[in-house]
Amino acid sequence: MRLSRGRTPLRRTTLALRGTTSLGMTRDASAVTDDSGIAVFRLPAVARAGTHQFEIRGGSGATFPGQPAVLYSVRSAKPGRIRVTPDYVAFRSGDTSAALVAVVTDSLGNPVAGEPVDLVGGTGENGSPTSVTDSAGRAAFAVTPNSVPRGASVQVRARGLAPVEVEIAAAAGLSGVNTGFLPLQSTTGAVGSRLGEPLVFSTRTVQGAPAAGRTVRFRTSNARVTPESAVVDSTGRVRVDVVLGNRAGESAVFASVDSVERVMTLRAQPGPIDTLILDRSGEVVSGRSVTVQVAAPFSLRLRARDIYGNLTSIDGLGQALRAGRARLNVRQQDLQVVSIESTDSAVVVTLKAQRVGSYQFVIGSGITAGVRVDAVAKP
Repeated sequence: MRLSRGRTPLRRTTLALRGTTSLGMTRDASAVTDDSGIAVFRLPAVARAGTHQFEIRGGSGATFPGQPAVLYSVRSAKPGRIRVTPDYVAFRSGDTSAALVAVVTDSLGNPVAGEPVDLVGGTGENGSPTSVTDSAGRAAFAVTPNSVPRGASVQVRARGLAPVEVEIAAAAGLSGVNTGFLPLQSTTGAVGSRLGEPLVFSTRTVQGAPAAGRTVRFRTSNARVTPESAVVDSTGRVRVDVVLGNRAGESAVFASVDSVERVMTLRAQPGPIDTLILDRSGEVVSGRSVTVQVAAPFSLRLRARDIYGNLTSIDGLGQALRAGRARLNVRQQDLQVVSIESTDSAVVVTLKAQRVGSYQFVIGSGITAGVRVDAVAKP
C-alpha cells in the first residue's frame, strides 16, 4: 500500500487495516511506510473462503479523507475431496429420472466453484456428461433408466481426485457390484473331471439384503453344470456342481439373474497320457515306416495325448528316457541313439543307422509308440 501527500511519499508513517481481526488476528494488522511511502501488511493464512473489506486508517485510528478501503477475497484451493449422493441409484416403477449430486471441496472443506465434474460410464449419445460446480461446490446430474447401465456402476470424476463409483441397481433392485460368483480355491482341473468344490453364486440387493427367491440360470462353454437353474436360498446363494469339458483350455460358466449376468472362467488341464505319437518333420509315422540314409542322423518327435485327444505333458517320460528307465528298443550295433532332448510337450530322439537294413524302433514305458526304420545306402 502506498501513502503520499500529492506526489510526495510519506515516510515512516504507521498504517492500520481496520477489520483484519476477522481473519483470526488478535489485533488489526499494521505496517510502517518505507522511504518510498510503501507499507507492506502481512496477513495470516485463512481457512475459509470469503470476501472481507478492511478500512485503511492511521496508526492512532485516524481516518483518511474518503475512507479508503481494501477488498480482500479468499478463494478455495484446488479440489481436495469429492462427495456424491446418493450412494446408489435404484429406479422404482414409474421413475423417469434420478439426481446425482457431487460436492467438490478443497482440503479445508471450502466449496470449489467453477470446477468441471464428469459422469463416466453412462450409455447412449450423452454417456459421459459434464457439469460445472456452482458457488456451493455442487454439480448435479439427471440420470434416466436408459442413460446408465443397470446392474453396474458409473464414475463421478473431478480434476486430480480419485473417481467415486455410484452403483446403478438392476431392474429388480439387484446390486450389480455385489452379485456374482464367489472365489474358488482353485479354478483349474483335469479335462472331464468335476471341480473339487461347488461353484457358489451370491446375490444381493442394493440395500445389501439377500435376493432370496429369484431364479438363477446357468449356461456353459466347455463345461457342464448341475442344475442348470436354481432358486436363490435365504442366504442369497445358489450352488452348482461343475464338470469341465473334454477340450483342454478355457472353460466358462455364465450365470444370469434378472438383468445381471456374470461369468466364472475356469481352466481345463490335459489328462494323463493315453497315447504316444511319433512324427517326423510334422508327419505322423507311428505304426508306419520311414526311409533314411545310412550314417545320416535323423530325428523323431514323440508327443502324448490324453484320452480325449488333447496334447498333454510328456516331461515325466522324457526324464525317464534320459535316465534310461524307460523302454528304448534299438539294436545298438545297427541303429544308434545319438541324443535325447525333452521338453514338457515333446521328446526329440535323434538316431543314426549304421548299416543298410530294416529296424523296429519302439519307445515308451507301458504305453509305447513304434516305427520301422528302413536304412538305405547313400546314392
